[in-house]
Amino acid sequence: MTLPVALSLVLALLAAAHAWWAVGGIWPAASEPDLARAVIGDGRIRMPPPWQCASVALVLAAVGAWPWAVMSWPDSQLVLIGSVVIGAVFFIRGTAGYSARWRARFTAQPFRTRDFYIYSPLCLALGVGFIALLTREMH
Repeated sequence: MTLPVALSLVLALLAAAHAWWAVGGIWPAASEPDLARAVIGDGRIRMPPPWQCASVALVLAAVGAWPWAVMSWPDSQLVLIGSVVIGAVFFIRGTAGYSARWRARFTAQPFRTRDFYIYSPLCLALGVGFIALLTREMH
């Protein structure tokens, strides 16, 4: 029961941060340009439009609820496919953060350092977590 709780909690926190940014919040930065440099990393100094941040928040919230679908319907083909897709998306994003192409495109600090040590490893952990949850619950 620890793994679904952990996955849901992490994703709920990520969804909350994106929702906060959607309503104009700038935490954990001191200004919008600082926030953009910290979480986007491509050199822009403005955050994406609120609807984009809100959309990401909604997707993260839905993905955060997914572990409970896995626990409730472990034999469902839809749950199987959804879990593999979710795990793959996080795993691909996590590994992309270490590619030369990604590192050349996202050069702004502190994003570059945070991506290397926090964002990409977190995505890898989430990807592995979803696949581990799925394999644990399969009968």
